[in-house]
Formats: sequence, structure tokens, C-alpha cells
Amino acid sequence: MGYCEICYATCEARYCAGCAPSAPAPSPQVVLKREARLDGHSDRVYDVAWGSNNRLASVGQVGGFVWSIPDQKQLAPLDGDELMRVCWHGDAVVTGSSLGKMQVCSPSDGRPRCTLDTNQEDEVYGLESLTSNLAVGAGDTLQLWDVEKETCLKRETCVKSPNGIVFGGHRNPDQKSYVFSMARKGDVLVAAVSDGTVRLNDARTLESVDSVDLHARRGNSAYAVAASATAPLIASADQRGSVLLWDMRHMETPVAECANPGAVHALAFVDDLVVSAGADGRLRAHASKDLKVEASASVLNSILCVKADGRRVASAGGTGKTISDAGIQLWRVGVEGVEEVAGGPTETRAEKRRRKL
Repeated sequence: MGYCEICYATCEARYCAGCAPSAPAPSPQVVLKREARLDGHSDRVYDVAWGSNNRLASVGQVGGFVWSIPDQKQLAPLDGDELMRVCWHGDAVVTGSSLGKMQVCSPSDGRPRCTLDTNQEDEVYGLESLTSNLAVGAGDTLQLWDVEKETCLKRETCVKSPNGIVFGGHRNPDQKSYVFSMARKGDVLVAAVSDGTVRLNDARTLESVDSVDLHARRGNSAYAVAASATAPLIASADQRGSVLLWDMRHMETPVAECANPGAVHALAFVDDLVVSAGADGRLRAHASKDLKVEASASVLNSILCVKADGRRVASAGGTGKTISDAGIQLWRVGVEGVEEVAGGPTETRAEKRRRKL
């Protein structure tokens, strides 16, 4: 026997018979619904990118593909080995390799239109399409490219922060600080850097706007960043599983943080949620106000990339070992008991809550 949560009368339910009609509706429950799986990669998948017309591009250890999502079919192959990043730029798909090269490809047949050289012998770990140019994170540099003219317009080296760590130890004698992840928020580029800093740069000039080193002061490299499309928020994550939420207007301290078990390789904002994924093979949807986990789902292997398109999420990864899942998982972030209206405007979870009150 318990008590009514409103009038505290003795009852067996949360609310007594008299209070039940006026009791608040339960909060909507977030769910991660697995919708489909794309098979075709033979080894690890390093990155995916949503395109227009229900298309998805994916790259990995052995080549990549352009996919049609409605019929789950490959539209075109993307040739190359150790393709680390992919993005859509105008009517082209751009891939970035472990050797610092980029290929600009046709999404209809995968044929390269041109090859761009970042003059870095290290991985391309950042590709962000801007209004007219392409932002690139290659090795320890940030670069701006005019793809049509095949020209690098600007280049800035990411010098190690005074509080930064040296990623790679003795294997990095020059103490380089590598760009591991990039995101865009308006005219600001956000980069996760191997020295443990999260850096904000002007996307037009590459000039520094701000930088925080909390991951570094905890002895960790920053592995992933993401930026909200609807709020002045960015999220960052590191090799030990910390996820930090930042308000871009005052970056002195994070507004929330949480700890995941194992390295977090990827982040994405979905509505008012932050989705994280990493070494433990679990996808987690965190509330963006406090990073509380509201839903989760697991896959066979480590997740290396997560990208969102509205409520749709694509995740992929693998281990490179004998038993490794090279499939791309397609998810939809939903609210339990609420049906989405096909073709209509989507509501945020906050709007759904208000509508239920």
C-alpha cells in the first residue's frame, strides 16, 4: 500500500481515484527504433553522410558507396582504401583518405572528378561543406578549399595548447596536435583536437574564436564534436568516455557532462537530444539539458560514426577483427505512443510535451 502523489491519501496506485483525472500526463519516453540495415562494406566503416533525395554516402577501410535509402540499394561505388571521411558538397561527394588526399566524386556513378592534395601525410579527419567552400581537417591543419578551382585558400596549423597532451607519445616526436573531428555551427567551425582541446574557428578566415582544454586537463584527447542546429550548444567527447555539453556563448565551464564506459568516437544532435556512440557498441540518446540517458540500443561492435538527418540516424563501425559487423544501421529517434505525420512538419520533444499538457 502506498500514497497518492497529489493528496497523499492511502492508495495502491500513483494517484487515488479522486486525483487521477487531474494527474499530469507521463513524460513521453524516447525510443531508438532500428529501421533498416545496409550491407555492402567488407570491413570497418569510418564515416557516413546524409545527402539530399534520400541518399547516404559511406566510406571505410575498403572503399565506400552512395546509397538510396528508400530501396536500400547501392547507387554508386566510391573507390579507394582507408577512406576516413565523407561529405556532400554541392552536387558532389567528397572523400578524405588516410594519406591526406581528397577525391571529388559524382554521386551517380562514383567517378572522381578531381583529386585534391592537402599536403599532409596524415588522415583527413574533418570535412564540412560551407556556403561556397569546403572546410578540411587534415593532420594538424585546418584548411579552406575552393573545390571548383581545386585551390586551397587558407591553411592554419593547430599548435599544441600549453595544457595539451601529446597524443601518440614517442610516436609523435614533433608533438603535433591532430584534428580528430569537425562540426559546423553557422560561421564557426568546431574541432576536436588530439591535444585534448576543443577549438572554435571562424569558418571564413580560420581565425581562432575560442578554445577550451578541459579534456586535456583531465589527461584525455578530444575524439568527437557535434553542434546543435537549433540551440547555441556544442558537445564534445574523449577517449575515456566523457561527454561534455557547452554553451557557445560562455565556454568557461560545461553546462552538463556524463561518463560513458569506454571511448566515445561519435556525437550527433537530434532535436533536443545528444546521441553518443563509441567503443562499447552502444548508441545513447542523452537529454541536452543534463545529458541524462533517455534511450539506448546496442550493436555487435564498436561504433565509429553517427550522423543525423532530422530524426533519422545512421551509425556504423566495426573492429577490423575476424568477427566484425560492417553493416550500416539506420535508426529513427521517436517518442513512445506518438505517431509522426508523414510529410508534415516535425515537432520537437519539447513541443510534444507542451501539446500533451
